[in-house]
Amino acid sequence: MKKALSIILSAVIFICSFSFSSNVFAHTKKEAPKVALGESFQVVQKAISLSKLKKINVDDLSETDFYCAKFLPQKTGYFEFVFDTDFSDTSDNATLFAYVFDKNEKSKANVMCIANGSSNDYSKLSLTSNPSMCTKLEKEKAYYLAIINVGKKTYNSNVVINAHTHELHEGKMRSYVNKSDLKKCCKGSRYVSCTKNGCDYFKATKSISRVKKITLSHPYYTYNGKYKRPIVTVRDYKGRKISKKNYKVKYLQNKVIGTAKVKITFKNDYEGSYTKAFHINPKKTSIQKLTAQRRGFSVKYRMRSKRITGYQIQYAADKEFSKNKKTLTVKGTKNTRLKVSYLNRRQKYYVRVRTYKVVNKKTYYSGWSKIKTVKTR
Repeated sequence: MKKALSIILSAVIFICSFSFSSNVFAHTKKEAPKVALGESFQVVQKAISLSKLKKINVDDLSETDFYCAKFLPQKTGYFEFVFDTDFSDTSDNATLFAYVFDKNEKSKANVMCIANGSSNDYSKLSLTSNPSMCTKLEKEKAYYLAIINVGKKTYNSNVVINAHTHELHEGKMRSYVNKSDLKKCCKGSRYVSCTKNGCDYFKATKSISRVKKITLSHPYYTYNGKYKRPIVTVRDYKGRKISKKNYKVKYLQNKVIGTAKVKITFKNDYEGSYTKAFHINPKKTSIQKLTAQRRGFSVKYRMRSKRITGYQIQYAADKEFSKNKKTLTVKGTKNTRLKVSYLNRRQKYYVRVRTYKVVNKKTYYSGWSKIKTVKTR
């Protein structure tokens, strides 16, 4: 049997209890009586036990006695199967499942009714209305009405098959934005649909693009005691900007050194939220004096006494800082002089300095100072 039906039957088995009456079903697929459009016919389905349900070969239902009627439409169109009796079994988790099959046992339409059982939380999802349904059927092809009734009470109803006239209404399925992975975003659509008597008609009239990329105008800032508010740009999978009317932004921790955040909450044509991070780094410092020494040099830099953890001094044999590069870390804010020794004599070195601050075990660095040069003696 098809994968969808297998999943459905598994769900029925899972939510049903273990105490049921004996079972009598109406017809096998071959024996199902042919019914005409507009002709009322009776459906009588007694309950099936859970043990019998488990033994069903879902790859072939043709020999089961689930079949109630056979219908051959004279033209292609939408047809509704209307039941005049609600499902009223009150036993715990009793379930009735009605569906329309084509000749290959592929489900064209289905509906589930669940009784008001009290044994678990499924009672909160109870649907006990009559299982009316509507779907599109093709001219002169055979279709079968079938019912599985799990419970203690026989289901008895009159059924009529009518040509269906849509009652269309407009709706919107908003584009979904995944809060942790933009690759998992889904597009939405505006649509017209009909749900009269369980109709499955649905037609998308306009696509709502999915979000692909969210960027900030400035991913890095330098601390100056003021709030930072980078501009948010949201683009869809075609690279087009998504209007600001579809989202609002809220800035968090955006004044102090560390990781600040922008929470983008979507609305209107979109739903969901996404949080984007940016950094506020400590202020830069500068080299005040660079003095050559025998096989070394000393460097004095400007003190930054507040909102930093220390300094880093970096030197190298070339201005790209790729040859013989070394980085020295000075903890604390008051030590603003460093002597470097044991270097090559009469060697030119390029020197720069920056500040750093540790916040929640993460280190944030300022930009590098201007490069200065010194030649050892």
